[in-house]
Amino acid sequence: MPRWTIVNDAPQPPTADEYRERDERARVDARARYRDHLAVVLSARGVEQATELAEVTVDALTEWRYVDTGERCRCSCHPSLPSSDRHDYGFDCTCTHTPEQRRESFRGALNEIREYWQSPEAKQNKAANQAAEAELQNWLTRDPGVVVHSHGGWAPEQWQGEVDGHSFYFRERHDDWYIEIDIRPTGRFVNAIVGRDDDGTTRHRQKEVRQGDVIASGTIAVDDYGATVVERAQFIVTTIRDHLRRKACTHHPDKHGSVSAVLGTAVLWCPDCGTRLPAK
Repeated sequence: MPRWTIVNDAPQPPTADEYRERDERARVDARARYRDHLAVVLSARGVEQATELAEVTVDALTEWRYVDTGERCRCSCHPSLPSSDRHDYGFDCTCTHTPEQRRESFRGALNEIREYWQSPEAKQNKAANQAAEAELQNWLTRDPGVVVHSHGGWAPEQWQGEVDGHSFYFRERHDDWYIEIDIRPTGRFVNAIVGRDDDGTTRHRQKEVRQGDVIASGTIAVDDYGATVVERAQFIVTTIRDHLRRKACTHHPDKHGSVSAVLGTAVLWCPDCGTRLPAK
Protein backbone atom coordinates (compact mmCIF):
# COMPACT_ATOMS: atom_id res chain seq x y z
CA MET A 1 0.00 0.00 0.00
CA PRO A 2 1.57 3.34 -0.99
CA ARG A 3 2.04 5.72 1.89
CA TRP A 4 -0.32 8.69 1.77
CA THR A 5 -1.18 10.19 5.11
CA ILE A 6 -4.49 12.03 5.12
CA VAL A 7 -4.80 12.50 8.87
CA ASN A 8 -2.22 14.96 10.13
CA ASP A 9 -2.40 16.31 13.65
CA ALA A 10 1.24 17.43 13.65
CA PRO A 11 1.97 21.06 14.50
CA GLN A 12 2.36 23.50 11.66
CA PRO A 13 5.88 23.95 10.28
CA PRO A 14 7.79 26.96 11.62
CA THR A 15 7.36 30.32 9.97
CA ALA A 16 10.29 31.98 8.23
CA ASP A 17 10.97 34.16 11.29
CA GLU A 18 10.78 31.17 13.63
CA TYR A 19 13.09 29.19 11.39
CA ARG A 20 15.65 32.01 11.31
CA GLU A 21 15.46 32.37 15.08
CA ARG A 22 15.96 28.63 15.57
CA ASP A 23 18.80 28.64 13.07
CA GLU A 24 20.57 31.51 14.80
CA ARG A 25 20.12 29.92 18.23
CA ALA A 26 21.67 26.70 16.94
CA ARG A 27 24.59 28.63 15.43
CA VAL A 28 25.30 30.35 18.75
CA ASP A 29 25.32 27.04 20.60
CA ALA A 30 27.38 25.34 17.89
CA ARG A 31 29.91 28.17 17.85
CA ALA A 32 30.48 27.81 21.60
CA ARG A 33 30.90 24.04 21.28
CA TYR A 34 33.41 24.27 18.42
CA ARG A 35 35.30 27.12 20.08
CA ASP A 36 35.73 25.02 23.22
CA HIS A 37 36.67 21.96 21.17
CA LEU A 38 39.27 23.90 19.22
CA ALA A 39 40.65 25.44 22.42
CA VAL A 40 41.19 21.97 23.89
CA VAL A 41 42.96 20.79 20.72
CA LEU A 42 45.21 23.86 20.60
CA SER A 43 45.98 23.68 24.30
CA ALA A 44 46.93 20.00 23.97
CA ARG A 45 49.47 21.06 21.35
CA GLY A 46 51.02 23.59 23.69
CA VAL A 47 49.55 26.68 22.03
CA GLU A 48 49.45 29.68 24.36
CA GLN A 49 46.23 31.66 24.73
CA ALA A 50 44.39 28.74 23.16
CA THR A 51 40.93 30.02 24.09
CA GLU A 52 41.48 33.45 22.52
CA LEU A 53 43.00 31.90 19.41
CA ALA A 54 40.11 29.44 19.13
CA GLU A 55 37.64 32.34 19.31
CA VAL A 56 39.34 34.15 16.45
CA THR A 57 39.83 31.00 14.37
CA VAL A 58 36.19 29.90 14.49
CA ASP A 59 35.03 33.30 13.28
CA ALA A 60 37.73 33.50 10.61
CA LEU A 61 36.61 30.16 9.18
CA THR A 62 32.83 30.45 9.46
CA GLU A 63 31.90 34.14 9.32
CA TRP A 64 31.60 35.12 5.64
CA ARG A 65 29.45 38.12 4.77
CA TYR A 66 28.44 40.08 1.70
CA VAL A 67 30.72 43.07 1.22
CA ASP A 68 27.83 45.39 0.35
CA THR A 69 25.11 44.39 2.82
CA GLY A 70 26.88 42.62 5.65
CA GLU A 71 24.42 39.73 5.39
CA ARG A 72 25.82 36.31 6.24
CA CYS A 73 26.71 34.27 3.16
CA ARG A 74 25.19 30.79 3.23
CA CYS A 75 27.03 29.40 0.22
CA SER A 76 28.36 25.89 0.86
CA CYS A 77 31.77 26.86 -0.53
CA HIS A 78 32.57 28.30 2.93
CA PRO A 79 33.07 26.26 6.11
CA SER A 80 29.95 26.67 8.21
CA LEU A 81 28.62 25.92 11.67
CA PRO A 82 25.77 23.42 12.10
CA SER A 83 22.33 25.00 11.79
CA SER A 84 20.72 22.43 14.10
CA ASP A 85 21.64 20.23 17.04
CA ARG A 86 21.46 17.09 14.92
CA HIS A 87 24.01 14.54 16.12
CA ASP A 88 24.81 16.89 19.01
CA TYR A 89 26.10 19.55 16.59
CA GLY A 90 28.29 16.92 14.93
CA PHE A 91 30.03 15.70 18.06
CA ASP A 92 27.90 12.54 18.16
CA CYS A 93 27.83 11.83 14.42
CA THR A 94 27.80 8.18 13.39
CA CYS A 95 31.36 8.62 12.10
CA THR A 96 32.41 8.79 15.77
CA HIS A 97 30.75 5.44 16.57
CA THR A 98 32.24 1.99 16.45
CA PRO A 99 30.72 -0.59 14.08
CA GLU A 100 28.95 -2.22 17.03
CA GLN A 101 27.50 1.12 18.14
CA ARG A 102 26.23 1.78 14.62
CA ARG A 103 24.61 -1.66 14.48
CA GLU A 104 22.98 -1.08 17.87
CA SER A 105 21.71 2.31 16.72
CA PHE A 106 20.24 0.75 13.60
CA ARG A 107 18.51 -1.97 15.61
CA GLY A 108 17.11 0.70 17.91
CA ALA A 109 15.70 2.60 14.93
CA LEU A 110 14.03 -0.57 13.65
CA ASN A 111 12.46 -1.17 17.05
CA GLU A 112 11.10 2.38 17.10
CA ILE A 113 9.53 1.83 13.68
CA ARG A 114 7.93 -1.43 14.82
CA GLU A 115 6.56 0.28 17.92
CA TYR A 116 5.13 3.09 15.82
CA TRP A 117 3.18 0.71 13.60
CA GLN A 118 1.51 -0.70 16.71
CA SER A 119 0.47 2.74 17.94
CA PRO A 120 -3.05 4.24 17.65
CA GLU A 121 -1.67 7.02 15.44
CA ALA A 122 -0.24 4.53 12.95
CA LYS A 123 -3.49 2.56 12.87
CA GLN A 124 -5.43 5.76 12.25
CA ASN A 125 -3.10 6.74 9.41
CA LYS A 126 -3.31 3.26 7.92
CA ALA A 127 -7.11 3.41 7.91
CA ALA A 128 -7.01 6.84 6.27
CA ASN A 129 -4.58 5.57 3.63
CA GLN A 130 -6.81 2.61 2.86
CA ALA A 131 -9.83 4.89 2.47
CA ALA A 132 -7.86 7.21 0.17
CA GLU A 133 -6.67 4.27 -1.91
CA ALA A 134 -10.22 2.96 -2.26
CA GLU A 135 -11.35 6.40 -3.42
CA LEU A 136 -8.57 6.48 -6.01
CA GLN A 137 -9.40 3.02 -7.33
CA ASN A 138 -13.05 4.01 -7.62
CA TRP A 139 -12.06 7.11 -9.59
CA LEU A 140 -9.81 5.08 -11.89
CA THR A 141 -12.64 2.71 -12.81
CA ARG A 142 -14.47 5.66 -14.36
CA ASP A 143 -11.56 6.52 -16.68
CA PRO A 144 -10.17 3.48 -18.51
CA GLY A 145 -7.54 5.65 -20.18
CA VAL A 146 -5.69 6.11 -16.90
CA VAL A 147 -3.57 3.50 -15.14
CA VAL A 148 -1.66 4.18 -11.91
CA HIS A 149 1.14 1.70 -11.30
CA SER A 150 2.39 3.29 -8.08
CA HIS A 151 1.96 6.46 -6.07
CA GLY A 152 2.70 8.00 -2.71
CA GLY A 153 5.70 8.91 -0.65
CA TRP A 154 6.82 12.12 0.92
CA ALA A 155 9.92 14.10 -0.08
CA PRO A 156 9.59 13.06 -2.78
CA GLU A 157 6.01 12.26 -3.67
CA GLN A 158 6.06 10.11 -6.81
CA TRP A 159 3.51 8.75 -9.25
CA GLN A 160 4.00 6.35 -12.16
CA GLY A 161 1.43 5.14 -14.64
CA GLU A 162 -0.11 5.68 -18.05
CA VAL A 163 -2.48 8.23 -19.55
CA ASP A 164 -4.04 7.40 -22.92
CA GLY A 165 -1.17 5.07 -23.78
CA HIS A 166 1.60 7.44 -22.68
CA SER A 167 3.69 6.38 -19.69
CA PHE A 168 4.27 9.13 -17.13
CA TYR A 169 6.30 9.95 -14.06
CA PHE A 170 5.37 12.68 -11.56
CA ARG A 171 7.69 13.87 -8.80
CA GLU A 172 7.29 16.56 -6.15
CA ARG A 173 9.89 17.54 -3.58
CA HIS A 174 10.18 20.67 -1.45
CA ASP A 175 7.07 22.16 -3.15
CA ASP A 176 8.50 21.83 -6.70
CA TRP A 177 7.05 19.28 -9.12
CA TYR A 178 7.49 18.10 -12.70
CA ILE A 179 5.88 15.58 -15.04
CA GLU A 180 7.63 13.40 -17.63
CA ILE A 181 5.85 11.35 -20.27
CA ASP A 182 6.89 8.58 -22.66
CA ILE A 183 9.41 7.10 -20.24
CA ARG A 184 12.17 5.12 -21.96
CA PRO A 185 15.55 3.52 -21.16
CA THR A 186 18.61 5.76 -21.35
CA GLY A 187 21.28 3.06 -21.39
CA ARG A 188 22.76 4.45 -18.16
CA PHE A 189 22.89 2.52 -14.89
CA VAL A 190 23.22 3.61 -11.27
CA ASN A 191 23.66 1.86 -7.94
CA ALA A 192 20.25 1.76 -6.24
CA ILE A 193 19.68 1.01 -2.55
CA VAL A 194 17.39 -1.99 -2.17
CA GLY A 195 17.50 -2.40 1.61
CA ARG A 196 19.59 -2.89 4.71
CA ASP A 197 20.62 -5.99 6.61
CA ASP A 198 20.03 -6.28 10.35
CA ASP A 199 23.61 -5.21 10.99
CA GLY A 200 23.05 -1.95 9.12
CA THR A 201 24.86 -2.97 5.93
CA THR A 202 23.31 -1.35 2.86
CA ARG A 203 22.39 -3.57 -0.10
CA HIS A 204 22.63 -2.23 -3.66
CA ARG A 205 21.79 -3.36 -7.16
CA GLN A 206 22.35 -1.95 -10.63
CA LYS A 207 19.29 -0.10 -11.92
CA GLU A 208 18.83 1.28 -15.40
CA VAL A 209 17.93 4.95 -15.57
CA ARG A 210 14.66 5.58 -17.39
CA GLN A 211 13.70 9.06 -18.48
CA GLY A 212 11.00 10.83 -20.43
CA ASP A 213 10.20 14.26 -21.81
CA VAL A 214 9.41 16.89 -19.18
CA ILE A 215 6.13 18.43 -20.28
CA ALA A 216 5.25 20.54 -17.24
CA SER A 217 6.74 21.80 -13.99
CA GLY A 218 5.83 24.23 -11.26
CA THR A 219 5.11 24.59 -7.56
CA ILE A 220 2.32 23.27 -5.39
CA ALA A 221 0.81 26.78 -5.39
CA VAL A 222 -0.52 26.19 -8.91
CA ASP A 223 -4.30 26.06 -9.34
CA ASP A 224 -6.01 22.68 -8.89
CA TYR A 225 -2.90 20.98 -7.47
CA GLY A 226 -5.14 19.41 -4.86
CA ALA A 227 -4.63 17.96 -1.41
CA THR A 228 -6.13 14.46 -1.66
CA VAL A 229 -5.04 11.44 -3.65
CA VAL A 230 -7.83 11.78 -6.20
CA GLU A 231 -7.28 15.52 -6.59
CA ARG A 232 -3.59 14.92 -7.27
CA ALA A 233 -4.41 12.22 -9.81
CA GLN A 234 -6.86 14.55 -11.55
CA PHE A 235 -4.23 17.29 -11.66
CA ILE A 236 -1.63 14.97 -13.20
CA VAL A 237 -4.02 13.50 -15.76
CA THR A 238 -5.44 16.89 -16.76
CA THR A 239 -1.96 18.36 -17.19
CA ILE A 240 -0.88 15.46 -19.40
CA ARG A 241 -4.03 15.53 -21.51
CA ASP A 242 -3.81 19.29 -21.97
CA HIS A 243 -0.25 18.82 -23.24
CA LEU A 244 -1.22 16.01 -25.60
CA ARG A 245 -4.15 18.00 -26.96
CA ARG A 246 -1.98 21.05 -27.64
CA LYS A 247 0.70 18.88 -29.25
CA ALA A 248 -1.78 17.23 -31.61
CA CYS A 249 -3.83 20.33 -32.38
CA THR A 250 -3.44 21.94 -35.83
CA HIS A 251 -4.87 25.23 -34.46
CA HIS A 252 -7.35 25.30 -37.39
CA PRO A 253 -5.79 28.13 -39.45
CA ASP A 254 -8.57 27.83 -42.04
CA LYS A 255 -11.10 29.02 -39.46
CA HIS A 256 -9.20 31.98 -38.03
CA GLY A 257 -10.78 34.40 -40.48
CA SER A 258 -14.36 33.50 -39.63
CA VAL A 259 -13.64 33.48 -35.89
CA SER A 260 -11.94 36.89 -36.14
CA ALA A 261 -14.95 38.25 -38.01
CA VAL A 262 -17.29 37.12 -35.24
CA LEU A 263 -15.05 38.48 -32.48
CA GLY A 264 -14.18 41.67 -34.29
CA THR A 265 -10.49 41.20 -33.49
CA ALA A 266 -7.60 38.96 -34.46
CA VAL A 267 -7.52 35.46 -32.99
CA LEU A 268 -4.66 35.30 -30.46
CA TRP A 269 -5.37 31.91 -28.93
CA CYS A 270 -6.39 28.59 -30.44
CA PRO A 271 -10.08 28.13 -29.55
CA ASP A 272 -9.59 24.37 -29.27
CA CYS A 273 -6.40 23.80 -27.24
CA GLY A 274 -5.70 27.27 -25.84
CA THR A 275 -2.23 27.64 -27.35
CA ARG A 276 -1.12 31.21 -28.03
CA LEU A 277 -0.93 31.70 -31.79
CA PRO A 278 2.03 33.40 -33.49
CA ALA A 279 1.51 37.06 -34.30
CA LYS A 280 0.79 37.87 -37.92
